[in-house]
Amino acid sequence: MRKLAAAAAATLLLIAACSSEDPEAATPPPPEEAPELPEELPEPDIADLPEVVAEVDGVQITREEFLDIYEPEFQQVAAASQASGQELDQDELKRQIADVLVDTELMLMEAAERSIEPTEEQVEDAAAELAEDWQLGSADELFTMLEEQGVDPAAARAQFHEQTTVEQLIADESGEFSISEDELREQYDEIAGQAGEDVEVPEFDEVRDVLAEELEREHQNTAAQELLVQLREDAEVTYYLDATTAE
Repeated sequence: MRKLAAAAAATLLLIAACSSEDPEAATPPPPEEAPELPEELPEPDIADLPEVVAEVDGVQITREEFLDIYEPEFQQVAAASQASGQELDQDELKRQIADVLVDTELMLMEAAERSIEPTEEQVEDAAAELAEDWQLGSADELFTMLEEQGVDPAAARAQFHEQTTVEQLIADESGEFSISEDELREQYDEIAGQAGEDVEVPEFDEVRDVLAEELEREHQNTAAQELLVQLREDAEVTYYLDATTAE
């Protein structure tokens, strides 16, 4: 598995985004909008972290790869836990990050089996989309910003390549999505009926396209989760964070 640059990896927790119920969860805030961190945060407990965190069908996920994601994610989760007064479970967070890395590797392996390989243009489009979300003018501006933050542009582009590969795999797995106008209206009526009396519900035509996109996203997320269940059943996955082994 390729080494992940910290800033790029933090924006692209691919499988976590696929399984999120919140469509906005897949789009990270731009750097200038990132929440301010408290002055004093707990230190990440990584002293006993093994050199190999997990293994997927013989492919090792290293301590370095793990920390590229875990350390920035830890800062955000620790800040949120401190603000809410809840205790941070570092062991649980470590397992979640390990799961993300394992799932990503499984997806990349499956994409290779299906000969799924995005073009350079498609990878550039993925970077341009994130640049737009961050209110930057182009993908080049995004890579320049990441480089100024210490991220190697080649590593960032490699991460966008992985993101695009996984997205194409999910699209291949989920197949063509279609929904009739009557089904869309039925979904709209159901949502509108659940709204409170004080909530102003927009007209159907105003939200039709957004609703269709959300339903397609749910369709793809379900396909991705079902695929991961099958991939995990067929793979040999070993975690070295503890003695747990998933077959």
